[in-house]
Amino acid sequence: MQLRLFVISLFVVCLFTGCPGQNRPAGMPELFSCKITITQGGQPLQDALVDLAPEEAALGWTITGITDAKGIATIKTQGIYDGVPAGAYKVCVSKAESAPSKFPPPTESATAAPAAWDEWRRNVETEIVPRYSLVKPEYNDKTQTPHSITVTKGKNNATFDVGEAIKEEIK
Repeated sequence: MQLRLFVISLFVVCLFTGCPGQNRPAGMPELFSCKITITQGGQPLQDALVDLAPEEAALGWTITGITDAKGIATIKTQGIYDGVPAGAYKVCVSKAESAPSKFPPPTESATAAPAAWDEWRRNVETEIVPRYSLVKPEYNDKTQTPHSITVTKGKNNATFDVGEAIKEEIK
């Protein structure tokens, strides 16, 4: 009876937390914890994409994170697996935003006709709005970024500043 309860408990734990190595791609190397804090002009930069680009040969794995309100990105491999393979990386950072739509949505009233919403969706879907980079382009270029990190066994934490804020149209 106790063995049966243990097996059921183990199954439930694996179901909700994942078993070690579960669904991990073949050939994925060991991963190490990595948190990178990004600041802009000394202030935390929220919603920035942090991409680690291997300094040597390509790994074949995507290694990224998105910064939170404190500017901290927990870096993941393939967007799912916590951590980063050991190695030297260039730290690339980007953040962009779109200009607001020139088409305001229909009023939120209960009487707004479905046709008004359909027309609004058609307008927004076909609208071309400018996009703006909010981080200097050199910080998103592996060959130009001054930032790098060497990931080793254990926890890897670093802070990088991407200079003053900009708002430059992406062409």
